[in-house]
Amino acid sequence: MFMSKKNLVLGGILIVLVAFAWIWSGPLKDLKQNKSQEKNFLAKIVQEKVDKVIIEKGGQKTELDKSGDNWTIKGVKNFSINKTAIGAMNTVLGEIGNLSLETVSTNADKKSSFGTDDKGLKVEIGQGGDTFNFIAGKSTSDYSGTYLAQPDSDKTYQIALDLNSVFGLNDWRDPAIFSFVQERSNKIRFQYPDRQFTVEKISNKWAGTKPNKFTVSDDKISAVLGILQNLAAAKIPAQTFAGTGLEKHGIIVQITGDDFDNTIMIGDCTKDNLCYAKTAANDNIYLINKATRDALNKKTTDLK
Repeated sequence: MFMSKKNLVLGGILIVLVAFAWIWSGPLKDLKQNKSQEKNFLAKIVQEKVDKVIIEKGGQKTELDKSGDNWTIKGVKNFSINKTAIGAMNTVLGEIGNLSLETVSTNADKKSSFGTDDKGLKVEIGQGGDTFNFIAGKSTSDYSGTYLAQPDSDKTYQIALDLNSVFGLNDWRDPAIFSFVQERSNKIRFQYPDRQFTVEKISNKWAGTKPNKFTVSDDKISAVLGILQNLAAAKIPAQTFAGTGLEKHGIIVQITGDDFDNTIMIGDCTKDNLCYAKTAANDNIYLINKATRDALNKKTTDLK
């Protein structure tokens, strides 16, 4: 039985509608969604192959160099690099080339409003003989993304990474002063300008041994060790002894254990409630919170 002319027309209209619906929900939808997506100019970055990162912030440059699996800060001899910061950077380097870039502006005059002009955070990533450059601007409104641009481009993009908190650090030096397991400690020497004494762990119990024997509780020793076992600097100052008071040896505490020997010296305090400190292991100068110094002083005084 042949279809009537009316049914043929209706059938044709139905076919057109189905085709239009498919185009609208498929290829056209994808085209609309991807019209602002561009090829990621950082797509060739491979985290394991990156060997150099140069960051310029506020006119100050910091160069991070990688040899094997270890990162160092160029021009910094004694300080280790901040391991937490390097871990965060490695995570971003592993993701940055795989994410899509969304074009938010093609107007060079608007780059300043996104922070992607010459005043932004400049990052250069070295990988073998290749370099990848971008300027990280302001964070997006939800703080989960960042505006970025190529230095020589009018375009500004948006990427779903917080680049400022990772690359915009003021100091890449490791603030850690001590890191030890207090249960492994077996001897502590306390030295002040007018007195000094030593406590030791004997038969798994703490006791005063010098300059004479005295009784001390394990809880009080644990309180002292608790302050020092993961001590970190509140700030790393200029590396000069002038004005630090460290030469006066105001407070010296030496903690010895099965596999470590740590000594800290604490000097004068600043108007900002920070106190100068250094370790015997190197010439690094740190600033610790005055509250930490006062707590250590009190816990030490309470021992006797």
